[in-house]
Amino acid sequence: IGIGGFKTAHRGWLTLTVPPSSGLVSCTSHKVVVKRPFHKVYPQGNSIDYRIGCFAPVDELTKLFREANVLYWAKALLGFVYDFINHTIADASDPPPFTIPQVWFVEAGLVLSYSQGNSKSTLKTGTVRTAFLLKEVIEGEDFTKFIHNMDPDPLLD
Repeated sequence: IGIGGFKTAHRGWLTLTVPPSSGLVSCTSHKVVVKRPFHKVYPQGNSIDYRIGCFAPVDELTKLFREANVLYWAKALLGFVYDFINHTIADASDPPPFTIPQVWFVEAGLVLSYSQGNSKSTLKTGTVRTAFLLKEVIEGEDFTKFIHNMDPDPLLD
């Protein structure tokens, strides 16, 4: 799909044998965006061209766990905000004189790839090989991305 300031994004799908009843992967095979952090590796003497470097698994997991945790808490706090708004409107004598926008944080999850181990592998069985952040695919023309990692200013236009 593309490359951002510190993550690559790829099309993918997630298949679970027993999917949950709602949310991300609530169907047997779910389209997702697969994201992986990277760092820029510049050749000596060149400050423009770079290649994409991968983090060590422990560093990659730390970065993605932090982002997944922030998304988890942001979604929970947004739920509290809408609960407060809905209770306030219900208790008010008149509805607000404006439309309250309905925004959401994408469904996301942290996925770990483990080593299966074999006679040629240097990794022990069950060792984390890499980590990915999976996010829901949002399709349609009615979608507006208000904020993203490259620019913390809301895109209200």
